[in-house]
Amino acid sequence: MNRILTTLAALFSCTLALSAADAIESLRAWTSIDNVSSRELAAGKIATSRNASMKLDRGMSCQAVFVVNAPVETTLRSLLKFNATRHSELSVFQHHVFQGEQDSAFDQLRMDPKAAATAALLRNMDDSNVLQLSNKELPLMPKEHTAEAAQRFLSGILKERWIRLSRHGEFGSVATFDAGGEMRSLLGEEPKVAAHFASLLAPVKAGGAPGTPKHFYWDLSSVDKKSAVQLGAVYTAETPEGRQVLDITCYSSGGYLVALTLYEMLPVTLDGREQTLVWQGSFVTATGLAGGLGVRRKIGSRIMLGDMERWIGIFRQEAGKAAR
Repeated sequence: MNRILTTLAALFSCTLALSAADAIESLRAWTSIDNVSSRELAAGKIATSRNASMKLDRGMSCQAVFVVNAPVETTLRSLLKFNATRHSELSVFQHHVFQGEQDSAFDQLRMDPKAAATAALLRNMDDSNVLQLSNKELPLMPKEHTAEAAQRFLSGILKERWIRLSRHGEFGSVATFDAGGEMRSLLGEEPKVAAHFASLLAPVKAGGAPGTPKHFYWDLSSVDKKSAVQLGAVYTAETPEGRQVLDITCYSSGGYLVALTLYEMLPVTLDGREQTLVWQGSFVTATGLAGGLGVRRKIGSRIMLGDMERWIGIFRQEAGKAAR
């Protein structure tokens, strides 16, 4: 009986697919993107906006609306399986997705001392300002400036932080900042977005409650020209209209404090083909954004928007191929 009901519900949800114009109109109620036409999006346009004037002086955000030439489920699968290491221009050296301790593979973190970003990190491993660590982690910094020492130390940091997150619901601190508080402050700057994704954002807004993510992940990437590790979790939700995704990076050892990325995926039909209208919102805090009378955030948001548009171009190609 449950299987029959599930099938009927899926069929019914398909009949609720909005026209492209109606789907775009539905976004206007809670996003900051305006003057978007289905014709422009179908032609490949990426409509964007940015918020570089938050009350939170170390925070900024960017939003984008675009069309993916693939059905919603294909678009969702492509997003969940996306691996940035396949695209050198994204500067991600390792990306590992896992469910629990048995497949976490923290000990597989590998740092290449010949890589410029890693060499830059190793030269400054004894500088407490280079790595964003808690007060308990700072005394554990290795004295040796070797890739092996950095690997052992950073893989241990990732493991301990993941244990506290998955078992105790602790997002922890990044330098002297509370990671959960940073994410909640970012969402407070975008109340309409936060309200629209209220259910999906419950693990962040509740505090001390990580919920049940689709998966966890850790990365090794280049941030501000230095190697850094990140720890995050991805959540998904099904709505009557489409699909939602939340990607949180609750720890980065360098460059920025926390990052939140939200996705709304709506089924649309354009030129007789099933496609997906996607809204993406990315939010970040970084100590380097504060001060400078807001100029730093204006510059940073332009860079962030450029990175977002570059990623969208790559992602649309991958999802489009998956749909063929």
